[in-house]
Amino acid sequence: MTDLGADLQAALPDLRAAAESKMVDSCTIVEVTTSGDPDPATSLPAETRTTIYAGKCEYRAADTQARSVDSGGRQLVQQGATLKIPVDAPGSASVRVGHVATISLATNDPTASPVVVTVSGTHQQTYATARRLPVEVTSSG
Repeated sequence: MTDLGADLQAALPDLRAAAESKMVDSCTIVEVTTSGDPDPATSLPAETRTTIYAGKCEYRAADTQARSVDSGGRQLVQQGATLKIPVDAPGSASVRVGHVATISLATNDPTASPVVVTVSGTHQQTYATARRLPVEVTSSG
């Protein structure tokens, strides 16, 4: 009888390489913080963006059911999706809820515009082959 855990552990580098081979797009994940002092030009709080991760990724819309929401007087459309990044890439373990990712889908869809998403959950798993982050897509509607 074989030890499945040991077999999975031994195969994990190859399984991760296979998952990463599908990560043909690129993304940048940032933490956005605001200060209490408004920007004189916009009267909005000043934003600081700190890069958490920049590199390859795979993006997939999780459903086709979009919902319309009112956000500060603006009508927005939200749609759930998943963003996959390498599990062992620098910064990947530091991604948190609320971080913002900009994804370039130009590799296989050259007419697609970049997608901006907000991380809505984190992912950890014993035998993870990728970090699968639930995200919410928010675009002006």
